Formats: sequence, C-alpha cells, structure tokens
Amino acid sequence: MELNKNKHHMIDSVFVICLMLLFVLSALSVIAIGASIYKKNVALMADNNSHRIACAYVTEKIRQSDNKGAVYVKEIFGENALVMSEEINGTLYNTYIYDYEGNLCELYARDDLGTFYPQSGQKILQVASFEIKEISDRLISVSIVLEDGSSDNLYIAKRSMP
Repeated sequence: MELNKNKHHMIDSVFVICLMLLFVLSALSVIAIGASIYKKNVALMADNNSHRIACAYVTEKIRQSDNKGAVYVKEIFGENALVMSEEINGTLYNTYIYDYEGNLCELYARDDLGTFYPQSGQKILQVASFEIKEISDRLISVSIVLEDGSSDNLYIAKRSMP
C-alpha cells in the first residue's frame, strides 16, 4: 500500500500565512505601545527638567557670587533684577538676571556702563514671569512661573554679610 506523501492542503498554507500575519501585527502593536510610553516619559522629563533648571540656575548664581554685598536686587528696565557684582583688575562688572519678553535673561556688563538694552542679554529659559525681592540683608525671595503655568517660590539665604 502506497502512502500519499505529496498531498498538500490549501488550509496548511492559509494557516502559516495567518500565523505570520498575527506575528507581524503583534510586533507592530508592541512597538506602537512602546513608542507611546517613551513619548510620555520624555515629555514628563522635559517638564521636570524645566522646573529644576529655573530654580537651580538662580540658586547657583547667587551661591557662586555670594561675597560681601556682591549680590543684591536692583530695579532695571522697570522690573526688579538680580545683580551680582565682581571686581576684575580694578574694574567692577555686574551680572544681571532678569525677565525680558517671556525669557529669563542674563547680561554681563561693566558697572560704569551708563545705558544697555534688555535685549542684549543671553536668553536662558522661557518663563511666564520672574519676580525677585530682597526680604532682608540676608534673604532673597524668588518666584518663577514657567510657561505651563507651574510656579516655584524659593527663599535663598546669602551666607556672607555686606
């Protein structure tokens, strides 16, 4: 009795094609889900980074310039700005940190410079508002509102006395 070894059924081919199609669809759905999760994580990290950068930047600038009376608040361009002074070879230089047109800006200029323009400063970060006040000789209050509406309020103590 001879067995029919070469018999192929149509259902065998359809089954293999369906199995392969199922595998491809599963792989594509896993990739799509992974991309969506990655996109959400990147957005959350960017928001967190913006919050940390604004506060850390101002705090670090005050800490590094904290020498006897070298850090103070002064009104320029119609708003309060953080001013940090330093003397280099007998010439006094100021670093100004201020809000200009929705940006936190930094400007480095000689103290005896009479006029300078707010757009001359380096843009650091986009903010909705930046308010700074000198509460006492040793305490500075900073309020930063970011573009997304989140706000950070901090008090920074000066370690040196004027």
